[in-house]
Amino acid sequence: MAGNELIGMTPESGRANGCADGAVWKRLCRRCTMTGSELEETRDEITGASAARQKPSEAPNISVEMEDGVARVHIGETSSEANVEALMKALGTEDTKILDGFLSQIGNAVSMQCVNEQQMQFAIAFVKSVEPENEMEMLLATQMAAAHICSMEASRLYMNGSTLPGRDSAERAANKFMRTFAAQIDALKRFRHGGQQKVTVEHVTVNEGGQAIVGPVKHGGRG
Repeated sequence: MAGNELIGMTPESGRANGCADGAVWKRLCRRCTMTGSELEETRDEITGASAARQKPSEAPNISVEMEDGVARVHIGETSSEANVEALMKALGTEDTKILDGFLSQIGNAVSMQCVNEQQMQFAIAFVKSVEPENEMEMLLATQMAAAHICSMEASRLYMNGSTLPGRDSAERAANKFMRTFAAQIDALKRFRHGGQQKVTVEHVTVNEGGQAIVGPVKHGGRG
C-alpha cells in the first residue's frame, strides 16, 4: 500500500519539530558483588520491561505530501509492508480497508480547508496510546480524539471571541464536546469490561435487636 489519498486537500506549511523520547533509567546494585554477566542480565530485564511499556509508541506515525494536487498519507518513511502492519497492530485491526478508511476519515475530521498533518499525527498517537484490541475500540478512540480536538478549537474560539453571542456559542460547543469525551471514556470502560458492574458494601450497621442477613433474600407471598 503506497499511501492513502485525501482528495482536495493540501498539507499545512511547516511541520512541528519533534524530538525523540530519551530513555532514562537507573539501576541500584550491591557494590562490587555483581559479576559482569549478572549486570548484563539486570540491564536486559530493565530494557526489556521498558520496551514492553513503550510498545504502542513504536508503531510508525504518518506524514503527508502533495502529489499532482492530491494529498497522500504515508506510513512511516516508506509505507513499507512492515510499517503498515505495525501501525495496524497498534490500532487493533488486521483489515487494510479499515486502515484506509481510518486514515481518510481522521484526516478530514481534524482538518479544515487543508490537511493538518500535526493534528492527524496527534490523533493517531492518541488512538495508539489507548491500545485498542479491536476495531470497535479503535473507532471509539478515534471519536474521542476528534471530540477532544473540537473541544480545544471551541475553547480557542471562546478565548478569541469579540462578541457575547459568539463567546456564548463557543462555550456551549466546548461544553458539549467535553461532555461527549467524558461519556466516551465511560463507554470504552463498559465495552472493555462487558458492561458488568460491581457493588461493594463498605460498612454494615446492625442496631440492637436487629439481624444482618448475608446472601439472597426471598420474600414469601400468600398462596
